[in-house]
Formats: sequence, structure tokens, C-alpha cells
Amino acid sequence: MIPLNIPEQMEKTYSNNPGNRFLFPFFGRLSPRMFFLLVFAFQVMLIFQGFDLSDEGFLSIFYRRIFSDPVSVSYNFMFWLTGIIGGLWVKLVSPLGLWGIRLGGAIVNTITVAITYNLLRKYLNPEYLKLGLLLVVLSLNNDIKVLNYNTLSSLFYVIAIYFLHSGLKKAHWGKIFLGGFFVGLNVFIRTPNILELGLVLGIIYYCHLTHQRIGKTVWQITGFIAGFLAGAGCVLFAMYLTGHLDIFLDSLKLLFSMGKVKTGNPAAQNGYGLSRLLYLFWANNIQSIKYAGIFSAGTLGTAFLMSRFENQSKLIKHIAGTAFYGIVALILLLIIIHRIDHFTILFFITGVVLITAVFLVSAPIDLELKILFFFGCFFLLSFPLGSSDGLYTAGRYCLWIALPVAIDYLLHLHALQNTLVINRNKREYSRKVWISEKQLTITKRTLLYLVIFGGFYHAYYYPFFDRRNRTEMHYALHSDHLKGIYTTRGRADAFNELLQASAKYIRPNDHVMAYDRIAMYYYASNTIPFLGNSLPSVYNADLFRSDLHRSIERNPVLPVVIRQKIATTGTASKWPEEILPGDYSRDELSVDRNNILDSFLVQYGYREVWENVAFKILIPDKSKTSSE
Repeated sequence: MIPLNIPEQMEKTYSNNPGNRFLFPFFGRLSPRMFFLLVFAFQVMLIFQGFDLSDEGFLSIFYRRIFSDPVSVSYNFMFWLTGIIGGLWVKLVSPLGLWGIRLGGAIVNTITVAITYNLLRKYLNPEYLKLGLLLVVLSLNNDIKVLNYNTLSSLFYVIAIYFLHSGLKKAHWGKIFLGGFFVGLNVFIRTPNILELGLVLGIIYYCHLTHQRIGKTVWQITGFIAGFLAGAGCVLFAMYLTGHLDIFLDSLKLLFSMGKVKTGNPAAQNGYGLSRLLYLFWANNIQSIKYAGIFSAGTLGTAFLMSRFENQSKLIKHIAGTAFYGIVALILLLIIIHRIDHFTILFFITGVVLITAVFLVSAPIDLELKILFFFGCFFLLSFPLGSSDGLYTAGRYCLWIALPVAIDYLLHLHALQNTLVINRNKREYSRKVWISEKQLTITKRTLLYLVIFGGFYHAYYYPFFDRRNRTEMHYALHSDHLKGIYTTRGRADAFNELLQASAKYIRPNDHVMAYDRIAMYYYASNTIPFLGNSLPSVYNADLFRSDLHRSIERNPVLPVVIRQKIATTGTASKWPEEILPGDYSRDELSVDRNNILDSFLVQYGYREVWENVAFKILIPDKSKTSSE
């Protein structure tokens, strides 16, 4: 078992040393258990507000239907173990509805915080470790709150590293086996987690650092691989027992087909092609280093100038101080007006970790901490590689180990100095470049305060695809499954009108086609997806046509179609108060798929019976059936 009881002795040792509390004394005084409680409470405070129709609905209906009607959520089976865990959780908290699923997300994140703390507490200043974990939690709070495959992946990833590190440190083959076992499980949480097998490089790196025998290393690698195969085997056997294996294999075929290059409209190409994923990996990390490098160079340059002015006249020091705080005010303004958004902060943080890694490779730090940082950096680099949007969608979930280590290393820097040597016309000039301890402390504190402010600010203004001021989100949704969830008046009215109108044509457990980014309708109305995918927006035209034909053959009764009229995600996340201009049905990314739907509606004589500002309801001609 992974211990969650934290000895207080190390906390007392650091808190009694004023030199370790010069930045954030609050964290020095805070006990680990209280810190975990505050992290959990902060997340719970945020789960009452914000209403997303796409991703949260996609996962919530998966959890509800994985046991009762698995074919209707067959696309999701590439996340099979996520569905099993989520399905069991939904059964446990069913009276709480969507709020209960969000509570599960907060619990998983808090457990990940606790395990990461236990993993790193022997090597890092507890104050800095808590600070690093707080930054990780803040980076998560713009994303979906429900229990999801990314948060579960992070938890299983951290558990795997916990056992692998402990096994290497104690030369315990069984713990290395358990590390591999959790990697085997994690592949079924999220299929791209197969890249986690690369943690075997950490075993090789540990061999290099400790100069242990090759035979011992081979035996450890064997244990890791054996654990992986055992974990994967257990899951496959469980699939076989539940009758889910064939559906899972079909979902894998679909995943691989999504990675192939398609002909047709280039704008509608799928984002899972290998070349695109590799390009995103390269471009995202270069952009992160660029963000961190430019911003860090600017702040360090300012700190250097402040150090030079420390012994100058009061006027010069006053001018320099005014310039420094003017820059800080400008950054705060850019955050407030959303020119520096949560993605900017995420890229900056990622870049800081990658730049720090360059120094930590040769830094005289504890060997075990070095291997932990290696694992953390591998997590940071590999996890976004399997996501269609790279760091934008997955980057915030892989900071757990690497960021706290980087924060601890940087905050332990007391001063920076170097000698710049210039050779010109066979003459040599040298100049000492330094940043005093005082200015470096001010710089570190200011940077951290800005990042923390940005994290809290964007958590307040960005509940995923409901990007509004939270003071406006106090309107309820009229569904027993959405109790305790509040959004803006316009969004609540639009969705409540849809629920009321559709109840005339649809009963619970009816098959419905909610098109194309409104999967939450299924969960709110307790209906079943007609397609095998509750979020057809992820399909290109060929895949949508194929799923539609299979669904027509499988279901003799044609479904009622709920169709959205406006964009609801991304830049359109302020609907319906702010609607993007243009005809959503002719959107370049979806036009080929929309044409297929239009042909289906015409073929079966669908007619519109209701609409409001955001949705419309269409019912088929009763004289026609899917068998035609």
C-alpha cells in the first residue's frame, strides 16, 4: 500500500529554520493534512458552477451506460478502465448526479497530491513542495471537473513511479513489478499511456547513476515488463468476463483508423495522425521554452539592473523601483484582460521545468531526487504526445513530479553571478554579471505571486467551456441529474427549454441522436446515444458515415434528432449571450459531416418541430423506418 500518513518531524525541522521560510511562511506552518484538506476544499468550491455540454457529457453518459448499454458508448471503450471506475463511482453517488461525478474528480486529484507529496517529501523543502503542488492544482482548474481519463491517468502514473522508484531504491523486485503492473492498468485508462512503457529508461538511467551490475538491471527490467503484462492481462481477462472485449477491440481499430490520413477537406482532417502528433510535440515544447526563456530573461535582466542600482542615489533607485513595479502592473493587467491566459501560464511553467532540467542533469543533487526528476520529465514529455492537441489538452495533467522538483531547485538559488569575457582586436575585456540575493529573492517572489494570481484568476473566470464571471452563474438546470450545478441565466434558460420541449417526444431510455457537441443532453435526459459515440464532432466524414450506417442497421426505430444551431466550445464558450457569427452548419471543420447528416434527415423525412436560440428538435416521418 502507498502510505498517506506523513511524519511531522521534517515539517518542524524546516519550519524552525527561518531561512527556509523567506518566501511563503504560510506553507511552512501548514501541516500536510491541512494542506490536502485545503486543496480538496478549493476544488469542491469550483464544482458547483459551469455547465459544459461536450466533454463532461461525453464522460458522464459513458459512466452511466457502460454496464447497461455498452454498444451505445462503444467509441469510449478506448478508455475502458476509466469507464469501469467511473461507472462504479456513478452507481455509488447516483443521487448526487453530475455534482457527484465532479466530486470524484476532486477526490482523485487530492489523492494524487497526497501520493506525490509522500514521494517527494524526503528530498524537497516541504514549503516549496506544497507550493509546487499548489501550482499543479491551479493549472488543473480551467479544465473539466468530472472524474476523467486524464486525472485518472495522472494518478496511476504517479502510483507507478512511486513503486518503481521505491523498488529501485530498495532493490525490491516486487515493487518494480507493481510499478509495471500499474503501467499495464494505465494503458486501459487512456490508450496513449502505452508510452509509459518508456519508464524502463529510468531503470537504465538508475543503473548508469549507481554503476550497478548489468545483470541486476536486466532483472529489474524483466520485473517491470512482467508487471506490465500482468496488469494488461488482468484487464483483458476482466473485459472477457464482462463481454466487453470485442467492443474494446473495435474501438482500437477505430482509433488506428483515426490516425490515418484522410482525403477530402483538409480542415476536417483528424488530429491523431502520427506526423501531426510529432509535430505538436516539437512545436509545443519549443514554444514552452521560448515563453519561459523570454520571460525569465526579462525578469532576470530587470533584477540585474536593480542589483546594479542598489548602491546608487535614492532618485536612481526610486526610478528603477518604479520601472520594476510598472512591469509587474502591466503583467497583472494582461492577465486581467486575458491576454495572458491559462494556456500562456501552462506553457511558461512547462518551459521553466524543461530549462531547469538542463541544469539539474549535472547539478550536485541527491541521486534519488535526480531519478525522480527524470521520471517526472519523462511524464511531462510523453503524456501530451498521445493527445490530439498536445500540451493544450494534456499538458496540465503531467506536471505532478517535475514541477515541484523544479520549484524547489529554483527557490534554493540564493544569488546568480558570472563573468562575461569579450575578445576583440586581440584585447580581452571582462565584466562581472551578478544578481544579488536580495534582488533574486524579490524576483522569485514576484514571479510566483504572478503565476499564483493568474492561476486563481483564471480558475475564477474559466470554468472550461462556460467562460463567464462566476457571480453570474447562479441559475439552476431543471434536471434531477444536474442538481447543484449552476450557470448563467441565458445558458440555463436555453437548455431548460430544450429539456422541457424534448420531453414531449422523448422518454427516458429512448435512443436519441444529439448532434454534434451536446453529449450532456443524454445524461441530463437519461436517454441513450443512437450512435456508438455521444460526441460525433470528433469524427471525420467517413467515420461518421460508417457509424451512422451501423446504428441504422442495429436500431429498427429511427431516433429523434437534437441538433445544435450554434457553436458551443472554444472561442464560442460564452453562448448564448455571445454567439459567434456565421452559419454553424456550414462550419469548415464540420461541413462534410454535416452534409451526411442532412442527407440522412432528408432520406427519412425528418421535420423540425421546435427550436430556440441554440437547439432544434427534429422527428422522423412515422411512415419510414430504418430498414428502408
